[in-house]
Amino acid sequence: MASNQPRHSPGRSIFKKLYHAAIQSLPIKQATKLQYYRYHKLWADLDNPKTLNEHLAARKIAWTGPQSDPRLIMLSDKIAVKAHVAKVLGKKWVTPTLWRGKNLNDCPPLPFPYVIKVNHGSDRNIFVYGPEDLVGAKEQCDIWLAGRTAWRLAEEWYNHIDPEIFIEPFIGEGGEAPVDYKLFCFENDIPCIQIDTARFTDHRRCFYDEHWKKLDFGHYYPLETEDLPRPPHLDDILEAARTLAQGFEFVRIDFYDKPSGPLFGEMTFSPTSGFGAFRPPSTDVWLGTFWKDQPKGLFRTGEE
Repeated sequence: MASNQPRHSPGRSIFKKLYHAAIQSLPIKQATKLQYYRYHKLWADLDNPKTLNEHLAARKIAWTGPQSDPRLIMLSDKIAVKAHVAKVLGKKWVTPTLWRGKNLNDCPPLPFPYVIKVNHGSDRNIFVYGPEDLVGAKEQCDIWLAGRTAWRLAEEWYNHIDPEIFIEPFIGEGGEAPVDYKLFCFENDIPCIQIDTARFTDHRRCFYDEHWKKLDFGHYYPLETEDLPRPPHLDDILEAARTLAQGFEFVRIDFYDKPSGPLFGEMTFSPTSGFGAFRPPSTDVWLGTFWKDQPKGLFRTGEE
């Protein structure tokens, strides 16, 4: 019987098996360097990082537990970070949590639409517009709760988060997910803002600076070539991002901009795990010049 599945050469299949075996068997530093080469076609200098992605990879392998920096656990927890942001910026910046727990069956009926999420990983969302969207949701959440961040990614702080399900109201318009603005923050320096469009259909990406001038580089996904409107509350978003970024070498902070005002999204300490290649590669070098080896700002707790 003819097969419609793509066929790979025996050599390619053997190489793939050897690659994954090497990743699993090597010490994490060497495994990270091998993965870095796969995505960047360059060997990372993790002892003397220069590019942004080298810095991110070095940060990952340097973080060995809460003693390294417990803030990364709390701020990467999508539930716990809300309390932090509410203290520092105010409750108006935080999307409310409609329910949280370990078993989706314990959730009472909620008004549609809403979004089911988990607090310990990325890209784990179920958009619920009606009852039909709940089919299989319990099983999917159980899989997510049982999962751990892969060892090979070395983002170990996620594995110190107590996994929970949480539900938020859908904040998009007309069934479309809202645009999120991802600010690359090196304390007060914000050299670029990443915008992702059509994330769940034809995912594209582009970058602007803080003055809303489009930047001439791409990253990971195809380039969004259309000009995008300046978010109406950009000045407020920039001020909020700088406030939250104090005390960190680098953090990407995401926001949504609604007519009623901006909303905080999340904080990410290793975007694309350091494996997302910039186009051209010189962009990675440029962004690396902003890295703060010795952050001078005071980490805000809301209790100052």
